[in-house]
Order: sequence, then C-alpha cells, then structure tokens
Amino acid sequence: MSEVRSFLDGLKNNPAFMDNVTRWEILPSREGKFSPIPDSLPPVVTRALEGRGITSLYSHQAECYAAAERGEDLCVVTPTASGKTMCYNLPVLKTLLEESESRALYLFPTKALSQDQQSALNDIVLSDEIPIKVSTYDGDTPGSLRMSARQSGRIIISNPDMLHSGILPNHPKWIDFFKSLRYIVLDEVHTYRGVFGSQMCNLLRRLKRIAAFYGSNPQFICCSATIGNPAELTRAIIEKPVTLVDNNGAPSGEKHLVFYNPPLVDAVQGIRKGVVNSSQQMAVRLLNSGIKTIVFTRSRVKTELVASYINKKLQNVYNDNSRIKVESYRGGYLPGERRKIEKGLRDGDIQGVVSTNALELGIDIGGLDAAVLAGFPGSIASSWQQAGRAGRSSALSAAFFIASSSPVDQYLVQTPEYFFGSNPESGFIDPDNLFILLDHLKCAAFEIPFREGEGFPGDISALLAYLEENGVLRHTGDSWYWADRSYPSEQISLRTGAAENVVIIDTTKGRHNVIGEMDSHSARELIFDEAIYLHRGEQYIVKKLDLENHLCTVEESDVNYYTDSILKSDIKVLEEDGETDVKGQKVKHCDILLRNEVSKYKKIKFQTHENIGYGEIHLPEEEIHTRSVFLSLTDESPAGRAFSMVPDLMQAPVLSRVATLLRNTAPLFLLCRGTDIGVSGRVRDPHYECPGIFVFDTYPGGIGLADNFTAKMTEILTACLDLVAECSCSEGCPSCVGPPDQQDQFESNPRILTRDFLRIWLEDGK
Repeated sequence: MSEVRSFLDGLKNNPAFMDNVTRWEILPSREGKFSPIPDSLPPVVTRALEGRGITSLYSHQAECYAAAERGEDLCVVTPTASGKTMCYNLPVLKTLLEESESRALYLFPTKALSQDQQSALNDIVLSDEIPIKVSTYDGDTPGSLRMSARQSGRIIISNPDMLHSGILPNHPKWIDFFKSLRYIVLDEVHTYRGVFGSQMCNLLRRLKRIAAFYGSNPQFICCSATIGNPAELTRAIIEKPVTLVDNNGAPSGEKHLVFYNPPLVDAVQGIRKGVVNSSQQMAVRLLNSGIKTIVFTRSRVKTELVASYINKKLQNVYNDNSRIKVESYRGGYLPGERRKIEKGLRDGDIQGVVSTNALELGIDIGGLDAAVLAGFPGSIASSWQQAGRAGRSSALSAAFFIASSSPVDQYLVQTPEYFFGSNPESGFIDPDNLFILLDHLKCAAFEIPFREGEGFPGDISALLAYLEENGVLRHTGDSWYWADRSYPSEQISLRTGAAENVVIIDTTKGRHNVIGEMDSHSARELIFDEAIYLHRGEQYIVKKLDLENHLCTVEESDVNYYTDSILKSDIKVLEEDGETDVKGQKVKHCDILLRNEVSKYKKIKFQTHENIGYGEIHLPEEEIHTRSVFLSLTDESPAGRAFSMVPDLMQAPVLSRVATLLRNTAPLFLLCRGTDIGVSGRVRDPHYECPGIFVFDTYPGGIGLADNFTAKMTEILTACLDLVAECSCSEGCPSCVGPPDQQDQFESNPRILTRDFLRIWLEDGK
C-alpha cells in the first residue's frame, strides 16, 4: 500500500532512526501456486466457493484434500494467512454431505478462535444452504443451546478445556456424536508444547478411548505454524503417523522486517530507552500515517500500558482522536468485550490493537498492514507468527521488532543473523509425566472403567494399583472403577497448576460488576491486596484478594503508578536420580521442593517508569514438587575450575549474573515461556555442599525442560558468552548481566568476570 511504502521510505531517510536499526530485511513477494477445484467435491460446495470468487485452490490445499480422501492423518504447516482452514473444511464438508450420520470435532486452543471459525464456516454453510449444522460448544455457550448442539450439531467447534471438563465426562449425553465421529481437526498444533502439549496428548488419549468405546476411529487433520519439528510434534500429540504437507502455495506480498534497538539514554550505565515507550511511539507514527497496526507485548500489564499511552498521545477532543480508535486485547477479558474488539478490527472501526500473544493465533482480525513486536515473544516461531499478522495476500506490509533491555532481546537485536539463519525451535512434550498422567487416568477412569490389560497407551497397571491404594479407584472383577465422590476434571487445569480462575469484581460505589478473570497462580503476582489492576484504559485498586473463594474485589482508582510484585524462591533437594556428564561437567538430576513467596511489590510511576516506593504482600507460600538439574561447580569440573578463579567477594554476584543470563537465554533453545523455567545460583548449596546452579521446571511434577537443558547446555552457555562478550557497556547493564549493584566490589568488573568465567568454562570443557 502507498501509505506503508511512504512510511518506510520516510524511516530510511531518517538518520536518527536508522542509527538504531541493526537489520532491515526485505522478504520479496511471491506468486501463488494453484490447482483446480477437485471434481469429487460436492457441487453445492463448489458453488459456495465460486460465489466467493474462489475458482481454484492453493497447491497445499489441493494436496491436503487428496491426502484426506486417502484416509491419511495430516499435519499442515504453512504461514499465517495461507488458507489453512480450507485444508480441513473441504474434506470435512465433502464427507459430511456424503455420509448423513458423520460428525466432526474442531478443537482450537482458545475460545476466541472457536468463535472466529464458526463465523467463517457459517458464511459458507448458511448463505449457500449447505445442510450441515455448525455449533460452538464452549464455556460461553448458553445452556439453552447446548442440548441442540449435542443432538444435531454435525460440526462441533470447541476447545481443549471444554472437551476436558464438559464433553468427555458427560459422554453418555454425546452417544450419537461419538459413534459417528469421523474427523478431529486440531488447529494451531505448535501451541501444544511443554506442559500444555503434554496435557493435550493425554486429553486426546481419553477422546480416542471414548470414540473407540462407541465404535468410531476418527481421522485427524492438524494445522501448525512453522516450527522445527511439526510432524514429530503432531505424531507425539495424536500418537499416530501423519502425512506432512508443508509446501505453501499461497501468494504473499512484500514484507519488511526491521530490527530496532532503542537509543541509549545513559551510555555510561548502558541504559536504553524503554520498550514500552519506544513501541508506543512507533505505533503512534504508524497510526497517524493511516496504517492499521497491531502491537504485541509480553505481559498483560504492558498491554494495558502501551494501549493507554497510545490513546493519550492520540487524544484530541476536536477531531475525535483523528478518528483513530485503539483497543487493548488480552486474556481475562469478558467474552462480550473480546467479540466487540474482534468485530471492530474486521469492520475497520478499530484501527489499532495492542495485544498479548492472544491475537498471535489465526483469529480473523481483518487487514492489518504493520506489526510492532514490543520485545521478543519467547520463540522465533512466535516471532514469525506475530510478524505474519500484518500483511494481506499481495499487499506490502511491515513488522518492527523493538528490543527491550533483557539479555535475550539484546542477543537477537545485536546478532539478527541468528534470527534469520536459524530454523524455528522444536517443540517437545512429555505425556508420560507422572503427575499429568495420573491426573488424566483419574479422569479416564471416571469416564469409562479400565479393563485389565488396557493401555493408555502403555502398561498402566501399576499406576491403577497406586490410585486404588489412594482410595480413588476400586478393582472389581477384571475392571478398575472410579470410587471417589469428586468430579476429577474439575480439579485439573490443562494450562496452569491452578484448577480455578479468580473472578475480578468491581465494587466501586456499591457496584457488583464482573470485569474480568485470572488464573489463581497469576493472581498471586498481579492482583494482591493494594495492587493496581489495569483494564481497557481504566485503573482499579485491589481491595481484597480471596484465593480460597476465587474472588478479587477492586475499586476505581486514579493514582499515578502501577504495581509489580517481587517473587522470591527457595529450593530443597528431595531426591537424586541420576547424573549426566556433559564434556566433563557433572549435571545432577533431582526432584526438588520449590517454595515461591510474593512478599513485596514496587510502585512504578506511569510514563517515566520510576520506582517510587514499595509495599508489603501478605500471602502464604506456594510450594510445588518439581524437576531440576544441578550444575555442580566442584574443582574437578570445568565450571568449578573457572569458578575458583573468581575473587571470593565476587562469586555470589557472578553466579547471580550467570543465572540471569541462563534464565533469559534458555527459552530460545527450549521453546518455552520464560516463566516455565527457573534458575538459581548458590555459592554453597546445603545439600550438595558445593557451589552450583539449579535449573528447574516451574510446573508441578516437571515437564522435561530441566532434563532437556542438559542436551542444549553447551549451545545455551555459548549464547550467554556471546551476549556478554559483545555488549558495549563497561561494567554490566540491563542488556547483558545487569547493572553493577551494591554487592559488587568495583575493583573487579562484574561483566568481565562473568565473561571470563563462561569463556574458561567452555574452553576447559571442550
């Protein structure tokens, strides 16, 4: 578009901007590859496509259709906006039109995607009188419509959470559906990794078990964004062989990817302009140039802050803010709020949106021309997804990566060749994780008794016996029956360690309005008593967080600050169960008890982001049993010999800095969120009686991240060393090891000490 071209030309001619650009990559436009509409497609569907101007298919759509006709389970991997929905809608519609009893289940990772897909399907089915009823069945579906969906819905659109807690436990009400279940569509497979992916695999084990009980064997069509191992991850999740379709035939417009490192505001300390203000300013420039824009942030608080700052910059009562409307979008909003924002983006009533990764997935939000990534989203795969939300089939688009001061952002912005030269990260799951597996065995036993010798899919007899000892199963004859009075799926959350969300209620001036919700784990860190809660441009102060009853009451506020909690952790080793040697470095595998305490919070001033005070938080400790590895720094190890060269007074600061580097860099290589993994350095650990570094999973029971760290350890340490060695600061800064603090003895340079420690460790371990 001319606006985008003019805007980009203006940036290129702006020396102040270009001085901070570390990479300007241009991805050329690409012609589409087309195939004819298959003759076997029912005429009514062909007419529906032609009515929308579709007279041919992209080559990957035709390939999927042919493979589905052969009865193969599929994994489709193409970029954003490449028409993946046609890859499953065409074979499903064909089968359901030819087989009057057949049904299909569409599973999307979020309710927003479910609603979006029903809208897209209804456009085809309803307007062209295709006799197939499409129903959404999720937590927002009114009770009056649920029976109709169960009884007559040919395509049921849902999400994993509803399948887990609402559909599978009540499968007798779904007999007609399950006995005729022909297809299962699993979209956004790349999101099912780590904890969530392991939960998803077990959920599908339960689904396939119930389908088999009613005599059906559904075919899978799975779609994924580009990651390092899409077919392998899909096979692991559905536990069936898959045909990979990854030759994208969709056309694409020219795209500019700009890597921008905000300017230094204090060159001595290496402090850069903040990512919140930098991304807000970029978004305002884009919006004022008439360019529809999406801004992605890394947290709920930053989403609210950036949206608020943008709207204040655009504020003008004389011209209705130049007729530019900008909204925030994140998890925790009420369904009506989400739908209104999505519709406004599609209709053009909203020109800008600031979002967490909630809009990273394929929700139809109309044509956006620019994306601003306010910080690295955690993986290269997510970065491409977010950048791909801008741009239509043949239009020019731009994506701007605005680096924060975090080490991982600075590593990427200073070495952008890593981003463009590396394959996207691989996803992995551990569905046989004992904690997760036991939870789903309880749910499966509640749904259908286990018979002797039945697998899930492997031998589970010992686990069933364990559950019997704990009183939740009863063994009678040749079967194991659910014996507890509880409803197991209600106690188990697929996405977090907490089973129930906290409801946020506005009680200002006697009101009692529900304005949002939040998982209880996040609530401890974000909506504690006296916290400032930001919601769609409004600010509230938390009056009472009641975790026991899952309630949080808030009142309107007008203070000039927001809050950020301070989390402290303590580790106790419970059991050692092995040791790995990585180039001479001993890595001990163990179970630990992790105690997390949120005891204080900071008050941070709006706009300037100055720390203007602290407050106390009075909440009980949260304890979890999880997995860890311990990198022991004994004199016999390469790391230990390197550590012995660090002056005694600097050993604790150096370990703290290495832990910070590992915590921020490891997610690049492990394909996980930064909050999924923890790192703690100890000058002398009381259990191992030596210095060392714990790397641990933050999820109960662990999910394999810590154990997998061992295989990636050398790569991760090398990235940490590169980041420290190439930083331009003198004694440390927020972009590498952190700024010098009061613990440091300034006759020793903390950045140089950390760099030398890592360098000697790696060289000695070759």
